[in-house]
Amino acid sequence: MVNTPRRVILCTYPSVYSEIVLHELLTAPEIELVGVLSSTRILNKSDTNLRAGLRQIQLSGLRYAGYLFAITGLYTGLRWCLRKPSFKQQLTAKKIAYLETTDINSTESLQFLSSLKPDILLSAHFNQLLKAEALALPKLACLNIHPSLLPAFKGVDPAFYALLRQARETGATVHVQDEQFDHGAILEQSKLSIRLSDTLFSLNLKLFKLGALAAVRQIIAFNTETVGIPQTSAGRYDSWPNPLDTKQFRQQRTYFRWREYLGFIRYTKTSSFE
Repeated sequence: MVNTPRRVILCTYPSVYSEIVLHELLTAPEIELVGVLSSTRILNKSDTNLRAGLRQIQLSGLRYAGYLFAITGLYTGLRWCLRKPSFKQQLTAKKIAYLETTDINSTESLQFLSSLKPDILLSAHFNQLLKAEALALPKLACLNIHPSLLPAFKGVDPAFYALLRQARETGATVHVQDEQFDHGAILEQSKLSIRLSDTLFSLNLKLFKLGALAAVRQIIAFNTETVGIPQTSAGRYDSWPNPLDTKQFRQQRTYFRWREYLGFIRYTKTSSFE
């Protein structure tokens, strides 16, 4: 147990799944969330939102791009319609430092992170790679929540590929970050059986809940002697699904059901999604 709360910065792309992680960090008495670095990058850091959106449609098809919009921009808009605070408004109300950036390795971002003197930098649903200078900033470590059992299903949307390839089991991993995506030593893994009724949305809700709970445990337990278990195989890294992948996925599964999606937005206790 830690004597003083661990100072944590969350690095994320605001979304449905970010809300789950934020909730667990804010409700853990052993953790002080001192800042959030929010990614405004969709694909390349130089792209406008419109250009990135069109490129996403070209890469993965309209329906998959629609799913991504549903868990990010549409989610924010519907919360506003229901008079619920946005991701940023929740942080402002609690006077938690906040920075939006397309590049975590920029001078501005590094100064922001350094000024908050974090013990832990936690990434979750974050689409940027930390370089050496950023990795060296926290007192203890940079950790990441990855929604698969690493080294299986590395990449940008592990739950999509777990469902596409009809895996019976997946899970969430908390690992130490290094200068490669999804590569560092594993600290904790939580397994989850995949149900026939799972959508991509419902599966990700459960995975990020498991990952957030594991991250809280690891943040509290982490010390300078923590090593973790090295990943013994390279695994397979999957980038964005292509139109053939998404067509096959739709023959097997559903991205989300409106009832579950709207239910999540109305329901404030994320702990109910188990």
